[in-house]
Formats: sequence, C-alpha cells, structure tokens
Amino acid sequence: MKILYKVLLIFIALGIFAPSVFAQEENRKGSGFEKEEGFFVDILNYYSGKPDSTLVSVFVQVPYDKIQFYKTDDQFIASFSVAVSIFDDDKHLISEKVWDEKVIANNFEQTTSKSNYNISLKNFKLEPEKYSARVSVEDKNSRNNYVINKQMEVRKFLPDLDLSDIMLIAKETNTNGKRRIVPNVSRNVVTKKLGIPVFFQINSADNGKFRINYSITTKSGSRIFADTVYTDLSKGNNEIDYTLKDSSLNLGTYTINVEVENLDKDEQASVNCPLISRWSGLPENVSNLDLAISQLVYIATEDEFNYIRKAPNNEEKIKRFSDFWKKKDPNPNDEQNQAFDEYYGRVAYANDHFSHFREGWKTDMGMVYIILGKPDDVQRHPFDANSKPFELWDYYNLNRRFEFLDETGFGDYRLLNTADFDYVRQRVN
Repeated sequence: MKILYKVLLIFIALGIFAPSVFAQEENRKGSGFEKEEGFFVDILNYYSGKPDSTLVSVFVQVPYDKIQFYKTDDQFIASFSVAVSIFDDDKHLISEKVWDEKVIANNFEQTTSKSNYNISLKNFKLEPEKYSARVSVEDKNSRNNYVINKQMEVRKFLPDLDLSDIMLIAKETNTNGKRRIVPNVSRNVVTKKLGIPVFFQINSADNGKFRINYSITTKSGSRIFADTVYTDLSKGNNEIDYTLKDSSLNLGTYTINVEVENLDKDEQASVNCPLISRWSGLPENVSNLDLAISQLVYIATEDEFNYIRKAPNNEEKIKRFSDFWKKKDPNPNDEQNQAFDEYYGRVAYANDHFSHFREGWKTDMGMVYIILGKPDDVQRHPFDANSKPFELWDYYNLNRRFEFLDETGFGDYRLLNTADFDYVRQRVN
C-alpha cells in the first residue's frame, strides 16, 4: 500500500494550472457526475490490503473563479474550508474530515480564469457497504457555501483478482524523475487524437500472464471502441496506465469498461466508469448539443433558432451555436461568456426545481425563471383552505407579479394569467 499512497499524494498540488473541465448540468434525477456551481467531487475505491476495509479516496475540485480572492502587496489570496462527512443508511455519522485550503495567484487574470483550479484529496478506510457522502465547500472571504450530497457504495474487493476504480487523468508531468498526475475529477473530456488516459490498479493473488480488455460503450450499450493488452502481472497491487486511443466520440455520456483475466487460472474481474465527451470549440457545460439548441427557444429568434438547428453537419452546427453565443457575450475580451453561463445556469436550476411530467425548462415556471431570472420574492400557498396550491412570484424592478396555479394537485404549476405569457416572451432580447 505504500506505493498507492505515494501515487495518490502526487495527484495533489495547490494552485494547479491545468485545462479546465466543466461537467454537464445536473438535475434532480442525478447524472452520475456530482457538481454544484462548478465544484466537483469524485470518489474512488482502492484495495486496502485487508478484506474487511476499502481505501476510499475523495477528490474535491474547486475552480478559482468560484472563490473570492483578496489582494496583498504582490499576490492574490483565497481561503476556503472543505468538509467531507460519511453517513450510513441510518444517517449516523461514520467518519468526517474537515480541512482548510489556501490558494495563491500571481495576478488578477488567474483568479477569474476557469482554467485554474484547486484539487484536494482525503482518504477514508471504510467497511464495504452503502453510504451517503456530504461534501461542502465554504469560501472564507465571500461566505458562499456549496454542498454536494452523493450516494456511494464502498466495494468489497475479491481476494484472488480485482480492480480498483478507474481514474481519468487530466494532466501528467515528470519533473526531476518525480511523476505528478492531475486527476480529471469532473470526468469531462475533450476527445483528441492523443486519446483518453486512465489510471487504475489490479490486485492479484498470484504472478502470471493476464489479458486486459478495454472498451467504450454508449448509453445504449453499443461498443464503439475496443482494445486488448496482454501483460505479466505480479502478486499484489499492480499500477496500470493506459490511454484509450479513440478520438471519434460524439458529444454525450459514455462508459469506459475494463476487464482483466488471469490466463493461467479461471479468474476474471471488471470495472467501469462514466465520462462526458465534449468537442473542442463547444462551451464546456454543454454535453448534449441538440438539447442545448432546443433550449435556445427562450432567447433566440425564430430565424436564429432555425438557422442553428438546420446546419448541414455537426461541425457547422457547433460553429453556428458558438457564434450565436459570441454575439451575446458582454465581454468578448475574456475567456468566460457570462451570458452563456447565466442562461444555462438558469436552465439547470429550472430542471432541478421545476421538473414534473415535463423537464423543468419546458414548464411555465421554468420559462419565467430562465427569461427573467430569480424572483425578488416568492410566496408559496400549498395548503390554503378552499384553494388549490398556488405560488406568487414578484419582480419588483419590473413591477410585475406572476401567479402559478397547480390545477392537478401534483405539482404541475401553470401561469394563471395567459397575458403573462406574452409579457414574459417580450422580455427576450
């Protein structure tokens, strides 16, 4: 296990400057990729050397642009605290670790760049079981607090042959013979000719010859990439680096599968992990281009919408989509498009809070929220006597109030005044 701890330690460096990766919008049904406002968590299982416990590594990635820096004489400094709490099925606290992080940037541009982030790692030894993890990040300067609640299953490793979880690698360097690996915590990749690098461990009870099968499958289970490697493995933990040499992934969610077989014995083991593929040139928090285009209905004119949607191929569709948002960018001189981030942030919020029989962005509440933003005041009346459930949203700066009525009693709130539809839609652009 000493080797494993050394490897895990070199994953982490304060002030990492690496390509930014931004996960897809999350809805209440769960996406498999846990994030909150750009704060990412990845939880990986490793063999601990003991059958009754598993080494659980919790990685927390916080982008610089989500924390507040203050200026000193020649530097910019940010501080935040991280807490990881593990609970059992009965909501009893099993283990908790709390720590502080300090981030130093050399100039203001670094503090606002999405390409810069801090990664933390804490290890837990847990019995194989189902748990829930609560990970919170509190910015000490702004007092903003971000929380992720994630269900987790701690694996029980088989004694003869088994694999650790798969880590996606964002960046790797070698300085003076010392290897440093930066994990891709969000599991969001830009497919390139260089492929997708991964790291994992194979624990074997014996020396021998082994076959390792790699594959990538789509959501529907179709295999789009496969490769086989034959190798000799030693008894104990074997660290494996491999790059999936595939650059043909379309935009969307995929699964990496690894299967290992001991050729000298009838022993097999397998593991898989999800990833999100995005294309270079496409904004990072879009993982389904056609869906993102359809969600333009509240901000694009009919001509703009049809022009993008009817592009002759995917490359042209990406270009037209990107050009549309470049025109909306309030500050084209920086790398962040605040209009894009705000719009799809509202879409994500609508999906998370207003989904019913329809996706949240398609509902009346979703439409109002996406176009007008957060209301200044919300009055909820779910149990008034002699009344169906309703909500009142006030926008003081617009001098407008919107009333939503739940006719069915199942949370399907609709705008009560049909004239409000025309008013809201006129606010676009």
